[in-house]
Amino acid sequence: MAGAVLAVIAPFANLVGYFYRKEEEVSKRQKLANLKDLSPGSYIFFSYPQTGDPKIDNDPFRQYVLIMTHDGHLRVYSRVCVHLWCLPSYIPSRGALICPCHGSIYRDTDGVAVDGPAAYQQYPTNALPMGVIEVDQNGDIWMVGVEGRLGYGREWQRVKPDDLVRRVT
Repeated sequence: MAGAVLAVIAPFANLVGYFYRKEEEVSKRQKLANLKDLSPGSYIFFSYPQTGDPKIDNDPFRQYVLIMTHDGHLRVYSRVCVHLWCLPSYIPSRGALICPCHGSIYRDTDGVAVDGPAAYQQYPTNALPMGVIEVDQNGDIWMVGVEGRLGYGREWQRVKPDDLVRRVT
């Protein structure tokens, strides 16, 4: 009996690593872009934290998008849908991230699901985790951490999106 149970759960053992990464792995300071590289409605896909190893950097749980919303606000979101872990794409004309698998739609202003299955999930599992970013005096945009749990969600009522964008001098 124990052997059968082990055979069933063994293939999923590596998933634990996605949720419980080492702290230093998700708090690396990484340059993303410069303000002059973005305009309202533009975006850049990237991996974080970047290692230089394509196999590791292409891990879906390292995929993020840097967005400049139409009103000029900077946002970084995990691209892992909180419903079933597909990778939503940013659609500037809609002002939203849309998941191709089941149609969950996330607002670009705060990453909260407003339609599709993710919108029916309980708080805090209905919002994309966000990157914590800093903008320095040269206009360089740096990601310095993540707010929320990848593939699970973020307490968006407690921490507002503008709190995760810091201006440094």
